[in-house]
Amino acid sequence: MSWFPYSPLTSHHGCLVPRSRVFFIYLGLAAILLLLSYQILLNRSPTVSATGAKIDEGVIAVEGEHFNPDPVQPAEKELVFAAMQASNMSWVEEHLPDWRTNIYRADAEGQDVLTVPINKGNEAMVYLTYIIDRYWTLPEVSVFLHENRYQWHVDNPLYDSVISISDLQSDFVQEVGYVSLRCAWSVGCPRELEPARYLRERPDDSHHPAAMEYPDRFMELFPRAEVPEAVGTPCCSQFALSRKKIHEQSIDYYIRLQRWLMDTELTSGISGRVLEYSWHSGSFRSRSRDPFADFWYNLVIFGKPAQYCLDQRDCYCRTYGYCNMTDTEIQNHWVWRGLTLPEGWPEPKKSNETPAQ
Repeated sequence: MSWFPYSPLTSHHGCLVPRSRVFFIYLGLAAILLLLSYQILLNRSPTVSATGAKIDEGVIAVEGEHFNPDPVQPAEKELVFAAMQASNMSWVEEHLPDWRTNIYRADAEGQDVLTVPINKGNEAMVYLTYIIDRYWTLPEVSVFLHENRYQWHVDNPLYDSVISISDLQSDFVQEVGYVSLRCAWSVGCPRELEPARYLRERPDDSHHPAAMEYPDRFMELFPRAEVPEAVGTPCCSQFALSRKKIHEQSIDYYIRLQRWLMDTELTSGISGRVLEYSWHSGSFRSRSRDPFADFWYNLVIFGKPAQYCLDQRDCYCRTYGYCNMTDTEIQNHWVWRGLTLPEGWPEPKKSNETPAQ
């Protein structure tokens, strides 16, 4: 028995079309229109961020008041710093006057300073807050950094952030979308984590707590993506993004990541490290067999392979313009000195020098 009896519905060709077929055609068209409308709303409608701000094309409403932040006009390039109230950031204005600077002081409060909704997740909270705050007024290139000028992981012989920022090739950032500020493979490459194996075997690796937490947290953050066998990327959460790359995800996506940081019971050190090894990642296979789910969920943050370690010679050339480097120059460009640079770097005290009285 047919639930939809045939009736003489005549097409413009004079053919009879079953009513059931017409019904399902209209149903399919309605579903497509609903999905398109939903995606438009996600990407374009005003959104309330996790900081309580209503964001709409450069205008923010906080506690009922509308104002233009700055007023912000999209710049060509901007720096985003994860800092604290005690951080001395004078080096930025002194040495990088051509960059617009956003210094988020994570332990500050009030509307007269850039800050975060809660001081958790280390630099990850700052990075996400900036993306949410500025989603509609992003510059062409945003560079995300830690607060100090000299840091052990900065990829040049002086460990000097001024050098790395000044030499960064913005055209390369706009070409590929996501660029780590570190080319050296020491720490992070080629394999830093083995999430799938840790998920299967559950080893006790107390020396690497982030590796133990990563598989479960990955599934929380990206529920449809298959846990990768290996994750590798240069440390240490300093990178540049193009506006186009950030806009590949809706603002709600970044709000969800920020909410995860706010709600997780993990320490800031571990939750920040989980995102450190997730920023670059993408192109994971979906655990679902639904091709529609694959379409929506295969992009994981900034869309690079789980193991994203560029050839160092090519990386230095394209990221900083240091082309034609010899093997010796590459080897000596970044040298491990430990997690703390010598006191007074880059002019450390001599071993036989007595402290000033």
